[in-house]
Amino acid sequence: MQQKDFCVDIRNRSIGISLFATFAIVVVFALYGYVISPVHIGIISSKTIQSVSALGMAVLLFLVGSLVVIGYNVYRICLTEKMKVQSSVNVKKGYNNGMLLPIVVDIISQTKRYRLVFIIVLLAYALLFAFISQMIIFRPYVSFSRIYQVSIPSWIITPCCNLPGLVPTFTAYISDSLIVFIIPINLILTVVLSTLVSVNVTLALYVFQNNRSKNTKNNSCCFSGIGAATGLFTACPTCAGTFFFTLVGTIISAAGAPTTLAAAPAAAAAALAPFQILFIIISIAMLLVSAYLTVNSIKKNYAFNDPIK
Repeated sequence: MQQKDFCVDIRNRSIGISLFATFAIVVVFALYGYVISPVHIGIISSKTIQSVSALGMAVLLFLVGSLVVIGYNVYRICLTEKMKVQSSVNVKKGYNNGMLLPIVVDIISQTKRYRLVFIIVLLAYALLFAFISQMIIFRPYVSFSRIYQVSIPSWIITPCCNLPGLVPTFTAYISDSLIVFIIPINLILTVVLSTLVSVNVTLALYVFQNNRSKNTKNNSCCFSGIGAATGLFTACPTCAGTFFFTLVGTIISAAGAPTTLAAAPAAAAAALAPFQILFIIISIAMLLVSAYLTVNSIKKNYAFNDPIK
């Protein structure tokens, strides 16, 4: 009982810290948007630019630090939920109603294979997301130093002028053909979507290996697939749309179609830009629904493993 109370205490503190960090991110970006507004910046000078750039760098570092804090505390919440369930004498098959999070954590942590799948999918989707959203820009036949008149390697902070969350941006010129371009909202989406996609893939693998209900498996995989695909459009609908539709345009051109028809995909990609918020809502909702359906299908017959080593 004491161990259970200890787990509850850690869980509550971790939830409080995570909520506080999330609230702090919102407040900091709101204040940053207030500070960099043209009304408060005043006359633009080299000194002003340096000050605002330093402030932008501080905001980006704060965001990264806050995401690390939130991630660590979410990890602690997951572990304490599992430990709390395992310390209960009532843990057995069929008693897992409402214990969705502990089951997810238990599945991911039960074997090295599932942990490895979780990490690989997390990194792979994050990398794919980074390329499609143009957080990583690689152009082997382009000289960025010549185009932007910058030294290689170098980096720059762009503190304004856009909505908070879209600024400040960090641009690192790694090589003459490689740029790392970080927008705050894209960084947050990378972490959230990659984690959700990785959880869904790991759960799907568990269901497949344990011969669960095929109907439930197919339904959850459908939601997961839609969520993962839509997630690629959340950071930059125009970028992602251009990426996919350019492939279509290339095929159309190769087939000898008229130039106007081959150029149509680019226009279609630009038309996706106003739907960014819709893409974010759909992708996160689908991934959450997928995970819920999968865990809900196995919870009645699920037996927890031995306590965490």
